[in-house]
Amino acid sequence: MKKWSFAAGMMMILSAVMIGCGKEAAQPVDIAEGVDKCEICHMGVANDQHATEILMTDGKALKFDDIGCMYQWIAENGTEQIDVQYVRDYLSKEWVQGEQATYVYDENFKTPMGYGIYSFKEKSAADAFTKEQQAGTVMVAQDLKNHTWESSMKKHKAGHGEGHGGGQAENHGASHGEGHGDAGKTGEHTPSTANHN
Repeated sequence: MKKWSFAAGMMMILSAVMIGCGKEAAQPVDIAEGVDKCEICHMGVANDQHATEILMTDGKALKFDDIGCMYQWIAENGTEQIDVQYVRDYLSKEWVQGEQATYVYDENFKTPMGYGIYSFKEKSAADAFTKEQQAGTVMVAQDLKNHTWESSMKKHKAGHGEGHGGGQAENHGASHGEGHGDAGKTGEHTPSTANHN
């Protein structure tokens, strides 16, 4: 009887360990253009290389149009309820877990909300990109936690006064996907300050 109890106990422990080790990360959710809105700026999220996601422990997916918006949400809400973060490879648009990606930052890189960070699946691709562009600083996920998140659009708006290109969410969503494919080129996007918290 003792032998059976011991064997049963060992099987239960082994099963628990195997289930724990075999648990896969939650998978990214498709972007529905024209429907999905950024959790921070409330602009339409384009199904492009700038889209990011946070998958919560309760299964909810939060979507963002710019990696800077995702990090603003984290700064405001913390990480306790986050299961996994996803970003997209700048070249292939493939989803990549945020902790595993490599990033390139330059204040002149164009992103939907002006945070100037592109994400890459492979470090070698990020290195090649900075060499080709002759611009940008290569970063890892840990660096983003200490990064000063400042939008070039806010700086631009502050320098030109209120009323300069005050974009509306509807217009932003319509033009959001234009011109994102080339480095340093994207559609003009001006955040609606009324929607920022």
